[in-house]
Amino acid sequence: MVSYRTIRHDYQSHPLIEDILVDHYAKLISPLFTRLFVKVGITPNRVTVLMMVAGMIGATLFAIPQIACKVCGLVFIHLWYVLDCSDGETARITKQFSKFGTEIDYTAHVVNHPLFNLAFAYSLVGMRRYNFQLVLFASILSISAELVLRNLIAFFHIYKLKMSQEISKNGDWLFKRICIHLVNFFTVYPNFVLVFPLAYFVDYYSGTSFALYYLFIQTALSSLMAIWISYKWSRMIVNVG
Repeated sequence: MVSYRTIRHDYQSHPLIEDILVDHYAKLISPLFTRLFVKVGITPNRVTVLMMVAGMIGATLFAIPQIACKVCGLVFIHLWYVLDCSDGETARITKQFSKFGTEIDYTAHVVNHPLFNLAFAYSLVGMRRYNFQLVLFASILSISAELVLRNLIAFFHIYKLKMSQEISKNGDWLFKRICIHLVNFFTVYPNFVLVFPLAYFVDYYSGTSFALYYLFIQTALSSLMAIWISYKWSRMIVNVG
């Protein structure tokens, strides 16, 4: 049986997703689930399905106006990310990798992410403080930009691997690294999903608008990044062609 320490040291790896600033707690919890899944023989694909179900339940509960339901939704949303970490750990331990598994994981995110944005938008509108059309537009634009970024970033990594190119690393310039981490706080989607509900509860009890501002900043930066990376993608395709 693989130990908790071994999972933490040898099987936690996210080569395509960096700077998920709020995932440190998830990496502390996910090995507990992973050990259980490996012990009872649950496959990585089934863990991915559990992750998708947890996300769907979390989004549904968070959309319900009652605050108790939103608290339960918050728990399931964070469970969603813990299981997202655990399915990769389970796959690495059991060495069960497949193209089908990759497609299942991709599909799970495509299903969950729009549901999260709809639940968040509905919750903001339910506060009766903000313009419905503006919140809905920001949410739709946000998820659209995220899907573009997800696909293009995956393409760049695949392209560099196919071309035997090293994936560039961030430099050690402190100011540059701080700026990158700050931008990623808004544009890396798991950051948004895990932080937004917390900001919502702060707004609910204090009358502030942190969640709304977070949505607007996330939407603006993600859209700009999607445009920029689309431009880089277009130039790369033209040069290859």
